Amino acid sequence: MSEEKLPSPDLLAAAKERRREAPEDAIFSYFSASDNVQMRFARFPASKVVETKGTIIFLPGRTEFIEKFFEDVHVWNGLGFACAAMDLRGQGMSHRVHPNRDKHYVDTFDQHIDDVQQFFEQALINKMPRPFILMGHSAGSHVILRYLHDHPREADAAILIAPMVRIAAGGIPRPITMGLARLMTLLGLGSAYVPGHTAFKEGRWGWRRKLTHDDDRFEDEDYFVTNFDRRLAVGGATYKWLLEAMRSCDTLNAPGYAEAISNPVLIVQAGEDQIVDNKAQSELAALLPHGRLAPIDGAMHEILKESDDIRAKTWNAIGEFIDLRRGPDFSVL
Repeated sequence: MSEEKLPSPDLLAAAKERRREAPEDAIFSYFSASDNVQMRFARFPASKVVETKGTIIFLPGRTEFIEKFFEDVHVWNGLGFACAAMDLRGQGMSHRVHPNRDKHYVDTFDQHIDDVQQFFEQALINKMPRPFILMGHSAGSHVILRYLHDHPREADAAILIAPMVRIAAGGIPRPITMGLARLMTLLGLGSAYVPGHTAFKEGRWGWRRKLTHDDDRFEDEDYFVTNFDRRLAVGGATYKWLLEAMRSCDTLNAPGYAEAISNPVLIVQAGEDQIVDNKAQSELAALLPHGRLAPIDGAMHEILKESDDIRAKTWNAIGEFIDLRRGPDFSVL
């Protein structure tokens, strides 16, 4: 007889029902970045567990914020893990780089790497149980890859959901996209929205059919903005954000860069992704010394907001990676 799957269907169903509720004993606060701006974070202790198995540290993707991933915090807590998360600079309720909160703008992606290090030093080290497992979505996963390259000793492993290794060009040659973003920035128009993007509006510019098959989970982001705090919202990408994101992708894809990331890494790939480049993902996964690629057939970009069956496949891949039954041991793969 085969062993019961972990996490169990009952745990996944219970987390779904509570996905718009903060876990018990949640702690929300701020830490100071190296340039003294305020960055928002949260800690979610696994308070009902005698011996916590470790800490999952989550970095959301572009436009996203901590609350959007309560469902997965509930799952991890139910499995005996503590969790922590932070809002990336320029989004959520962390420091906004541009005075217009609707404009998603960054000076450089290098700031994200330093922010994560400050998060570790001020809010995680000596405060949360190891092992530390970084988990991110899209742009958050991109930041994790760069962080692991620069700070390999801080985290023990990483789970990357649809990582932004390169942005899907939609048929437009990459040099044209990069050239336009660079030109607009040089002309002083870096804070202008890229085509198709505007200030925040519910439904995210009609992108639902590119992000998930699940209508209810798709509405979670709008729910928190409307019912919790409008400051969570961020609008469309600016030319400056796009330029810096593409420059950071060039850094990530430079010869020898992926090969220098020594931590165990699971890349969960959305089979129907239209937002990031799956070919670039697969190529990078093959270069990672301890990388593993888990394609999820039928999934769109927001895999963690997908239908129940796709989420079950995703969690099965995660469970196999960290061995939920015995507990995580990353001394060997």
